[in-house]
Amino acid sequence: MQDSYPMSWKELYLQALLESDTEKLTELVQATELAITARELSGSASDKERGDMAVAKESLLGIKIHKLGWPPVSDTP
Repeated sequence: MQDSYPMSWKELYLQALLESDTEKLTELVQATELAITARELSGSASDKERGDMAVAKESLLGIKIHKLGWPPVSDTP
């Protein structure tokens, strides 16, 4: 994943959607979440992009639960 330029959260997210190797997928999910957080903190994302990032975060949670075997998040303590 080390390129001469940093990948956007969208590029990382698309790679995560296609990755089948669990070790690489774990790295991609983490990198995507960090890139999304950085983009959110930049304050320059449009309303549409913020919506796209919210959808991506939900999808990443699904990947963590269903593909990586993480325990599901519970609404009750």
